[in-house]
Amino acid sequence: MADMTNTVRGEIEKIAAAPLSWEKLSGKTLLVTGATGFIGSFIIRALMLKNERDGLGVKVIALVRSEDKARSLYGEYEEKGMLSFLVQDVCEALPTDRRADFVIHCASNAAPREYSLYPVETMKTNFFGTMNLLDYAKAVEAESFLYVSTIEIYGTTHGLDTIPEDVYGEIDAMKIRSCYPLSKKGCETLCASYADEYGLDIKIGRLSYIFGPGMKPGDSKIVALFPKCIADGENIVMKSKGEQLRSYTYVTDAITGLLTVLLEGKNGEAYNIASKLCITTIAGIAHTLVDAYPEKGLKVIFDLPTEQEAKGFSLIENAVLSSEKLENLGWQPETDLVTGLKKVVEEQIELKG
Repeated sequence: MADMTNTVRGEIEKIAAAPLSWEKLSGKTLLVTGATGFIGSFIIRALMLKNERDGLGVKVIALVRSEDKARSLYGEYEEKGMLSFLVQDVCEALPTDRRADFVIHCASNAAPREYSLYPVETMKTNFFGTMNLLDYAKAVEAESFLYVSTIEIYGTTHGLDTIPEDVYGEIDAMKIRSCYPLSKKGCETLCASYADEYGLDIKIGRLSYIFGPGMKPGDSKIVALFPKCIADGENIVMKSKGEQLRSYTYVTDAITGLLTVLLEGKNGEAYNIASKLCITTIAGIAHTLVDAYPEKGLKVIFDLPTEQEAKGFSLIENAVLSSEKLENLGWQPETDLVTGLKKVVEEQIELKG
């Protein structure tokens, strides 16, 4: 498994060893969008490892924008005939001469900085990209379509200890930051519409806030920024009080959750993917990290955000998701908050050499 850290490699091995219904994918072809991104790359690498170790016989069509980047990640699998590239923008119509049995749609802008700087592009990528993928799935008569959605579609809910899949809150349509949750929510309705009108088998996995090794360099989410501060020996600077209680999920648990939805979920249903082992606040993440490395003598300090930084802040208040529906399919999270955050720090130290 080329071009990955040892920390990521260990997590890929855990996913490949998970007790999932892998046999349902035997001999199948999967189209994965966002193939070089955080979530997509974990899915593809786990599938490739299952091929190598267990002879699963899966083939992957990786939809990518940069062939060079994709080849650096997956070139060895292309040479072995396990993977091929579809190089294009997801906002363009897909060719239907290459059939996939399953479609996993991960492609999306997924960083607060991108939401604030490129709200129009964020909405275009989400909505038009999803429509193109659904049209493709309809044309090739795919067996199933998994849409990777987000906790943010719930908006701001009031007075709920946990949020089940059938309860929704408020999203201010006139806030630029709403470009992400509203377009993702619209895509869910688009999925439901294709399922109803055209009979597509569609499942939705609503990811909570995901963290773990393998996040992009320069990722502007706090679950990437704060561990980097620890690895660099710097104090954690918070730009808000960070008191909102939220669901976080370690990446390995998130991937097994998505695969559980794909393989065991019901047609036309959405499932929260949220770990009960990682419920905390932004301030809680900062203090957990500082407390985990007392020898570094670091502190959590507060500073005012710039106007551009504030534009990228999530508008959601408390957001703890119920994972009961997914757990009823047999999924359970395994990695707690401290262990997961330390893995991110370990990778940062590994990258520093």
